[in-house]
Amino acid sequence: MKRLIVLSVIMAVMLLTWASVAPVHPQDSAKDDTPTFYHLVPGTYVNGWPRCTIHYPKDWIERPGLTWAGQIFLVSPREPVPGPQFSLVVSPLPLPLEKFAETLVPVGRSFLQEVTIVSDKPVQLRDGSPAREVEIRGVWNGTPVIFWSLATKKGDVAVHVDVTTMKRTTVEYLKTFSYSLEFEPGKDEPVKVPSDVQGFLDSWRNDVVSHDVAKVMTHYSDRYLNSGGKKGEAERFWKQFIGSITSFEVGITEFVPAGDRAYLAGLKTDNLGKLILQETSIIKENGEWKWYGNQRDVVP
Repeated sequence: MKRLIVLSVIMAVMLLTWASVAPVHPQDSAKDDTPTFYHLVPGTYVNGWPRCTIHYPKDWIERPGLTWAGQIFLVSPREPVPGPQFSLVVSPLPLPLEKFAETLVPVGRSFLQEVTIVSDKPVQLRDGSPAREVEIRGVWNGTPVIFWSLATKKGDVAVHVDVTTMKRTTVEYLKTFSYSLEFEPGKDEPVKVPSDVQGFLDSWRNDVVSHDVAKVMTHYSDRYLNSGGKKGEAERFWKQFIGSITSFEVGITEFVPAGDRAYLAGLKTDNLGKLILQETSIIKENGEWKWYGNQRDVVP
């Protein structure tokens, strides 16, 4: 239930960040044209788990997202905000897909006035997978706001592409990008990792369950960087949430060694549900593996 509430928090926080986020440095051009789960190509985002791809306007830039709640990737135009936001969210959803809209409304009402579900209808993705289109409207500080979402389920998690904007024309424009959501079969099964990497993951898991934040942070490189979040942000996250975790497992679904670094994708499962493993790389420092993040700097 706690993670179910978090799903609706995402909508509310998107509305707040929509009105307050500052411009960030533009992304560097990709070194090659092959998008992967660890290599961001402008206009294309590949999610590690569940393995899926979305496309977005190439000239939009990545912004800091609400990663602790499953908001994996967030982009918006370069021009000053407020402006439209486009994001991918992966979060536990134990309820049927038909109930998705209901999880978005309650917290929205604590931030917006005149909250209304304008549309909630069944649709299909391009591959035929059942999905849900939901549109919610409200008013924030006198400004009409539209929140539109395309959601589907993979097992007991929801995968949804969200749009927050003031203009109906923007929603129609971004629908084409939202429906680019495409899953890649065969990429979500567990894989075996080298024994030293498995030892690193096991030690991290044990320290999380012991609620020892100091020990947990020894598994993070001082050069850790994940979509603008540095080691200090990771530590603040654990201080806030570690007390509620009573079980914790890590599953790796792809592993690519690269010398003193390795790229990986997977999920973490605790007593509250499943979430994506947001970090996509580790680095060996003084003979020990450390979390390195995705090394994307989106800090203003």
